[in-house]
Amino acid sequence: MRYGFGVFIGALLPGIIFIGSIIPKVTGDWSLYVTWFFISLGIALIPPLIVYARRRDQFREFIIFETGGFALFSPLWLFLATDLSGDSWTDLIFEGIVNGLLAPGPGGTLIGLDIDSILFVPLLIVMVITGLVLLRPSFIADHSGVAVRKPTAPTTPDAPAPSEGPPGAEIPPMTEDPLEQELPGVKPPASDETSKVELRSLLMELGIPDPTITAIFNAGYANVTDIVATSAEQLALTTGLDKATAENLHMAVQKKVWFGGI
Repeated sequence: MRYGFGVFIGALLPGIIFIGSIIPKVTGDWSLYVTWFFISLGIALIPPLIVYARRRDQFREFIIFETGGFALFSPLWLFLATDLSGDSWTDLIFEGIVNGLLAPGPGGTLIGLDIDSILFVPLLIVMVITGLVLLRPSFIADHSGVAVRKPTAPTTPDAPAPSEGPPGAEIPPMTEDPLEQELPGVKPPASDETSKVELRSLLMELGIPDPTITAIFNAGYANVTDIVATSAEQLALTTGLDKATAENLHMAVQKKVWFGGI
């Protein structure tokens, strides 16, 4: 799932719920509010159930996007819905919510529960912080459960032993690697879990779809330097992408790394 699309879904669902609650609040119809309350539960619960049934491999990723979206955007939608219904959003800060939640009442009825501002304001702050944490690309990459196979190091044949030659002949000294001669002590960038997370975060930020990201990791690319240092033709050959897609991806990564996406 593209990062931008996931954030959009996470922001859209609470928007539908809070904007829809304006009508019961303006009309003052309690039964309509109760009906919309249960409809809102369906709006929040049905999409992840559909994803679980049809795209189970993306279920955890969807849950993170939805939870983060509800946590981050619900306060904004709540303030907007309050203003559109005729009240000031500052009333929420100083007075809290009146009849906001449903609870069983006497005689099997449903009554509204109030949330005092002393509890409501810290709750809003915690929700925003939680949403910012959950919607970080690195957090989603670490906890979305997308399977990434670790690239295996290519096997290289053993170097042939130098020929001894006839008895008494001098064995020519082994020449040093030209790269080692020019850059002594310089080692290639290490590939570990941190480098993989950075590479996945960069690719998600550029809008690269999950199947392409998985193909890149499966081809043995484990850090950003691997992508920048290779060529578009080699990238297409090793990942199975078509040449145009590989060229666009390679150019986007280089542009982001070298120029910060300008």
